[in-house]
Amino acid sequence: MNLEIPIGIVIEQKKKINNRKTYKFFIGMVLGWEDGFFLIQIANKDGLVNTTKSLKQLEKSFEKTDADNNNFNDDGKFDVHNIIDARKKQERAIVIRQGQSDFRKKVLDEYDHKCAISENDVEEVLEAAHIFPYKGKETNTINNGILLSSDLHLLFDKKMIRINQDYIVEVSPRLVNTVYKKYDGLKLKLPRNVQSYPDKTALMNHYDCCEF
Repeated sequence: MNLEIPIGIVIEQKKKINNRKTYKFFIGMVLGWEDGFFLIQIANKDGLVNTTKSLKQLEKSFEKTDADNNNFNDDGKFDVHNIIDARKKQERAIVIRQGQSDFRKKVLDEYDHKCAISENDVEEVLEAAHIFPYKGKETNTINNGILLSSDLHLLFDKKMIRINQDYIVEVSPRLVNTVYKKYDGLKLKLPRNVQSYPDKTALMNHYDCCEF
């Protein structure tokens, strides 16, 4: 990203030819990093984006072409299994998580701007982790979020850290000889408001997906 080196992008399509999967190939530029996701602009006939512009300026310019370039898929239908479902999708736009900035702010406030596991209070590395995977702005609810430092967020998403129904942190045996072992058995730091506690059904769904 810092060196402004273009990247290759491959996107699987829903349309099949002779019962075989089809793909579209693009050249793109990484523009930024936001809440665990890279912001990527895909090139079209006009070339790559001008990376000297701010993200706000880019978003405004991309919105003008949203009507003409609003889906990577040929049929444009919503698909819960599509990796880019429920996000703003454009061939000439940044892929942006809808409502993510508001979601992060709410989670930050509820957890007093501290990681719920490590109590890290460096805001730049704190992320609003989804318990049930992001499937559109409907999943951006406070009960589906936990404030985690970026490394713990990654381990949570990779099912190497889980939280049981009593809000106790459990660490994978694969991390037994790492610095993360110290978090095993800790009680999650919960929000001040009981109504904002992590949803136990979502936690158990994540828990059951872990392989330890």
